[in-house]
Amino acid sequence: FPYTTLFRSERCYGFPLDLTQDALRPRGIGVDTDAFNAAMEKQKAEARSAWKGSGDAATETLWFEIREETGASEFLGYDTEIAEGEIRAIVKGAKRARSLAKGEEGALVVNQTPFYGESGGQVGDGGLIKGPKGALFRVTDTQKKLGDLMVHLGEVEAGSFKPGDAVELIVDHTRRTATRANHSATHLLHEALRQVLGTHVAQKGSLVAPDRLRFDFSHTKPMSAGEIEKVEALTNAIVLQNSAVETRLMALEDAMQSGAMALFGEKYGEEVRVVDRKSTRLNSSHER
Repeated sequence: FPYTTLFRSERCYGFPLDLTQDALRPRGIGVDTDAFNAAMEKQKAEARSAWKGSGDAATETLWFEIREETGASEFLGYDTEIAEGEIRAIVKGAKRARSLAKGEEGALVVNQTPFYGESGGQVGDGGLIKGPKGALFRVTDTQKKLGDLMVHLGEVEAGSFKPGDAVELIVDHTRRTATRANHSATHLLHEALRQVLGTHVAQKGSLVAPDRLRFDFSHTKPMSAGEIEKVEALTNAIVLQNSAVETRLMALEDAMQSGAMALFGEKYGEEVRVVDRKSTRLNSSHER
C-alpha cells in the first residue's frame, strides 16, 4: 500500500496508521511502514525549519512538541458555543506544567474546543473553562499555533487544573456575536468598495474584533468624500435588507467556480465553508 496515501491520511485527515493496517489486513494488503515513518520524520523536520525564526526558539519547540504529542485540536465552534473536552497540555511561563492553580496565568490545550483561535485578522474568542470541583479558568484570548493547535490563554479564578481533566468550555456569546457581526460587515464593505471603486479592490489585511473592524485595501488614489458616502450607503442598504443566510460545505475548487472570494490572510483546505446571502455573496470562510 503506497506510503504517500498513508502519510496523507495521517497528517491531513488524522486517520492513524494502525487503523489503516487493521482495515487492510483482511484484504491481504500490507503497508510500507518504513517509508511512512521516514516521510513523517522528514515532514516534522521541514515544519520546524519553516517555523524557525518566527519567534522565541524555545517557545516554538515547545508548541511543536505539544502538537506532535496531542495532535490537532478539533474545532467545534461553527456548530456550538458550549462543548466538553479533555485537557491535553498546560503551559505556564513558556514551559510545560503539571498543574495550574488559582491566581496563576497560563495556557490550556484541549482535545476539542468551540473557541475560535485568532487568524485571518479575526481576534480569538474569550469565555470560561469549567473543571472538576468548581475549578474555573477565564479565557481572555485564544491563539492558533502551528495552524491547528488551539491554545486558551487566561487565568485560574477558582480551584486548579491538570492534564487529563474533563472540562466544559463556554464561549462568551456576547463577544462572539459582536465579532461575527463585524466579520460579516468586513465582507459587505469589501463588496461595496468593489462596486464603487472597481473590481480591482482587494483585501490586503484586516482586523475583526468585538468592538471594531479595520479593512485594508489597495486603490490608485485616496477616496473622495462622495465615494466614501456611496460605500457607506451601499453597505448599510445591504445590512438593512436582512436577507437570509445560507452556509454550505463545498470543495474549494467548486466554491471558487461558484463565485466565492478567497481573501487575504485566509488559509484554505480542500473543503471550505461558504456563506451566502440571497442577493450578494458574503464570503468563503475558514476551512475546519
